[in-house]
Amino acid sequence: MKKIRVHPDLKKQIVKEFQETMQSVDMNLKHVFNSEQAKAIQQRAKELLQAESEPIKTDVKQVNQ
Repeated sequence: MKKIRVHPDLKKQIVKEFQETMQSVDMNLKHVFNSEQAKAIQQRAKELLQAESEPIKTDVKQVNQ
C-alpha cells in the first residue's frame, strides 16, 4: 500500500493550507482518493518533505567506511 508519511506538524500545516480535516488529509496521503485535491495534497506533502530534508548534509565517504 502506498502512503506518504509526514510529521504531524506538517500534516497540520497541510490541513490549514487546504482547509481540510485531518482525517481527509490522512486519507489523501494514504492514496485512498485519486481526485485533483488529493493529488495536490500529496504533491504539497512531497514538497514539504523535500524542503525539510534539504539542509541535511551527509558525507557519503564517512558513512561507507
